[in-house]
Amino acid sequence: MADESLCRRCGRCCHKKLDIGGVVYMTPFPCRYLDEETNLCKVYDRRHEVNPDCLGVEEGIKRHAFPADCPYVRGLKGYVPPIEEPPAKGAERFFDLLADELGVGPEERERYKARWKVRGKGKGRRREASSPD
Repeated sequence: MADESLCRRCGRCCHKKLDIGGVVYMTPFPCRYLDEETNLCKVYDRRHEVNPDCLGVEEGIKRHAFPADCPYVRGLKGYVPPIEEPPAKGAERFFDLLADELGVGPEERERYKARWKVRGKGKGRRREASSPD
């Protein structure tokens, strides 16, 4: 069992991810149970029951769900974090493809589209395996 006290409550692991050809992308779309003000789960005690897609720490590591700076994976040899930023070219099209794949509706798309552009600022980030500090 993982030590949950390591969690910094950044909320990034609670964003939907897509595996496309073996590359995991973190999307700007949070789980519907993530309180975006506090970055806490609204149904934490029942999260696996309410949301079968919610991953525990061990499964999250296996599926590359944690960002590179997450204490659960920092220094974990061979860990490859998800790509968190849009590609340098075609960010809007890529955003639409992710939203389509996830079945995101028009209102939610508009809400998160600006965040996707601001966060990425048009600079894609290369995905690399972590190495011990």
